[in-house]
Amino acid sequence: MAGGIAGLEGHVAGAPDDAGAWLALGAAYAAEERWADAAKALARGVELGGAEDGGEELIEARLAYARALVRLGRLDEAAAELRRGAAIEPPDPRALRELGVVLYDLRLYDEAARWLARACEAAPEDARAAFALGLAHEARREIAPAIAAYREAVRRAPSFADARLTLADALASIGEHERALGELEALLARERSHEQAARNREVLQRALAEMRARRLLGKTERELARSALVMEAQLRRREARAAPATAEGAAARQIVRYTAPLLELHVTLDSPNNGPGSGAIEALHLALTDPERAARAEDDVFKVTVIGEDGRQAPVSYATGASLTLVREAIGCPMTQASALYTSLLKGSPSVDWGGATLRFASVPGTGGAPGGERHGLLVGRRA
Repeated sequence: MAGGIAGLEGHVAGAPDDAGAWLALGAAYAAEERWADAAKALARGVELGGAEDGGEELIEARLAYARALVRLGRLDEAAAELRRGAAIEPPDPRALRELGVVLYDLRLYDEAARWLARACEAAPEDARAAFALGLAHEARREIAPAIAAYREAVRRAPSFADARLTLADALASIGEHERALGELEALLARERSHEQAARNREVLQRALAEMRARRLLGKTERELARSALVMEAQLRRREARAAPATAEGAAARQIVRYTAPLLELHVTLDSPNNGPGSGAIEALHLALTDPERAARAEDDVFKVTVIGEDGRQAPVSYATGASLTLVREAIGCPMTQASALYTSLLKGSPSVDWGGATLRFASVPGTGGAPGGERHGLLVGRRA
C-alpha cells in the first residue's frame, strides 16, 4: 500500500487534472485511515469529476468523500456532500441512507427520518436503513413507528443482532416484556453465545416476574384490599352489580364499587362464580366525587412526589396522587413510568397502551345507574 500511495502521489504531481488518480489516491489513504489526506484527495477527485455529472463513479466518489468527512467529525460538510449525491437521479439508496444517518448524528431527527424513509423505499431489503429509521423515530419519541421500523429491519435481515436487541429494548420500554423476551430468544437461537442478549434476557425475566407480582390486573379483590390505593385512601367496599354483557355468550362479569370521601373505585371482575373476591380484576376505574376539591387539596394520603423539569421534587394534588397510584399498582410499573403514561393522557392522547393494559379517561354509571349520575375518571384495563 505504501508503494502504491507513493506511486499515485508521484502521478498526480505530474498530472494534477487526473480525476481517477485523485480518487484512487483518496481510496488508498482511506484504507490506511489517513482521513485528512483522504478527504483532500477525494475532494479534488470529485471536483475534477464534474459537480453536475452523474454516473456510478461520481456517486461512489461522493460517498467515499462524505465518509472521510464523517471520520474527521465534519458532519455538516458530509451532509452537504451527501445531499449532492442524493440529488443525482436516480438517487442511490446508499446516499439516502448515509445522509439520514449523518442528519441523525447532527440531531436533526425530523429531517433524518424523512431521508431514511426514502432510503427504505428505494432499497426494500436494506435492513440498516430500516434500523436507522427506527432510531430516528425513537429520538423523536415516536415509539410506535420506531418499533415498526425495527421489526422491518429484523424482517429484512433476521440475523441483524443490533436490530433485535434494540427492538427488545423498545418493546420493554412500553411494558411489552413478553414480546421483548421473544425477540431475545430468537436472537439467542441464532447466536447462543451472544452475551448482551443473554444479560438482557435475564434482566427482562426478573422485571417481568416483578411486574406480574405487583400488578393488580389479573389479581383478585384479596390483593386489591392490600394495595396502597385501598389502604391509604381507606376505600370501603360497597355494592356489586352485574356488568353489561360485552357479547352474546360472554362469561358473567361483575362491577364492585369502593368509596372514600373524595373518590370512588369501580372494579370489574371476570367470572366471579366462586363467591366474593374470586373473580380476576379486568379493569379499575378511578372516579373523583369532588374533582375541584381533589385538584386543590395537596396529596397527604398517597405521599406521591414528581420530579419537575428543573430536577426538583414537587408535591402533587390529591387527584394526581390517587391517579398515579392507580396506574402504578394496576399495571405494576415504576412511578416514573406511571407519571409518563398519565401525562400522555393529560396532553390529549385518547388512550395509552403499556404492558398489555390500556389507559384512558372514561365514564361509568353512578350509584344505581341513574341517568346523569355518571362518574368520569381514569380507566385502566386489560388490553383487548
